[in-house]
Amino acid sequence: MNINAQTHAILLLTTHLGKQTEVKPLTTSEWGRFAAWLRSQQLQPEQLLSHQLPQLLSEWSDPNISLERIQRLLDRAAALGFALEKWQRAGIWVIIRSDPRYPQQLKQRLKQLAPPALFGCGNAELLNAGGIAVIGSRHSTPAELEWTAELGTTLANHGAVVVSGGARGVDQAVMQAGLAANGQVVGILADSLLKTALAATYRQALQQHQLVLVSPFNPEAGFDVGNAMGRNKYIYCLADAAIVVNSTPNKGGTWHGALENLKAQWVPLWVKPNSAASSGNAALLKQGAQALVEPIADLRQLINQPVMLEAAPLSLFDLLPTEPNPAPVAVKPATIDQPGTINFYQLFLNYLEQTAKTPLTIEQIMQSLQLTKQQVSEWLKRAIEAGYIVKINKPVRYLWNNPIIQ
Repeated sequence: MNINAQTHAILLLTTHLGKQTEVKPLTTSEWGRFAAWLRSQQLQPEQLLSHQLPQLLSEWSDPNISLERIQRLLDRAAALGFALEKWQRAGIWVIIRSDPRYPQQLKQRLKQLAPPALFGCGNAELLNAGGIAVIGSRHSTPAELEWTAELGTTLANHGAVVVSGGARGVDQAVMQAGLAANGQVVGILADSLLKTALAATYRQALQQHQLVLVSPFNPEAGFDVGNAMGRNKYIYCLADAAIVVNSTPNKGGTWHGALENLKAQWVPLWVKPNSAASSGNAALLKQGAQALVEPIADLRQLINQPVMLEAAPLSLFDLLPTEPNPAPVAVKPATIDQPGTINFYQLFLNYLEQTAKTPLTIEQIMQSLQLTKQQVSEWLKRAIEAGYIVKINKPVRYLWNNPIIQ
């Protein structure tokens, strides 16, 4: 995956890399503060990749974002490089706020709370297509799921993009129905983007450009309640209107996400009428939602008259480079801490130069870098042929040969 220097720096500062790191990446709000300061100092994120970090940040002061924390985050270049290659093999791409494919609705509606980076796979153009968000419980009745599937079919037949969260229950029911009707779908995932991208369920839709799956979280992140709750606002903000199929009063992500949207007034909110005492839909009507009157054909006015957005203004969080679409900066082969396009084999060599001064087994290398045996074997063979690595037998281990990399 070729990424430019700015993307490289932002990912290092804001992305979780699982067990490969103990330092906590900057949260969206922390990145907002730091990005604001960078802009005030006329600095770009990629400049932090140089060896002059103490000088560049000599006037920076924040009790939660220390210079040591920033340095440790930036030192994860090798771990990030290997992760990016793994994600690329699954067809996953990454976009930051200055990328023209980044959803303008998120910047316009969320401003500093818009995520600094999005990971995704599929048709990225759908991220700026608007649509109708459909939200509901993971634990829905067969009747509710049948109604949801009919709704997804109707929306697709009317030409509306279906926007949902990809979770089991209502989300998956509406997404699959929309795709089955040859519609277009946006799925905003709170977890497991890598696993979902490789699943057979959505393979054909991704290949036919009907679908985009996107997440602000590490593509390998597992389920986390906080991430699931935080993801809800992105579902609303990528759409032109939203429909709640079912909800539980004062409980769960659907309820709290709907209240958050009503308070912020991002998009009009419609709810499926439900008079049951256990349903939160009636309570949402009292909070300002609108009742969805059946038959479903009445949705045509909602579909044909989407909420119009003004162009998102440039904000300090975009940190645009001097060129609109900068070409990747070349990486000097002997180093991994210069900004630019990432050479993963070179990162592998740099890792070995630092760690294989004493012999390592292939299992130790695999565990440390979280790579497959096939990938490590291929790169070790290449390194041996080039004279960078010496293979030791009985037992088989690998030792750095201390050459000068040209």
